Amino acid sequence: MKGFLGIIFITIWFACTPKGPQTYSSPLVGKSKNELIRQKGVAKSIKVFGENQAFIYVTREAYYGNKNPADYPGLKPKQIVDIEHIYYINADDIIYKYQVWKKKVKEK
Repeated sequence: MKGFLGIIFITIWFACTPKGPQTYSSPLVGKSKNELIRQKGVAKSIKVFGENQAFIYVTREAYYGNKNPADYPGLKPKQIVDIEHIYYINADDIIYKYQVWKKKVKEK
């Protein structure tokens, strides 16, 4: 019975986990586009939505579990994730929203 309840709990947990970008607070919200560029540099990509823009900065992280890759030469990561930091900018060049989207990178 406990196993069955555990399976139901895990199923509900994964069904409720958001699949898209998550909105977070950022000290840059309310600042100008020029301030964003001064602090973060040039965005990897820019998307335009009418008069609004989305500046997207991407970082890549590798997860190795409990092992330190410096101690194990040639160790392959258990998971690689691209993290998109998305800053939404309105027509007045002011940042109004910040989101983060984690995407798993498929191994080749």
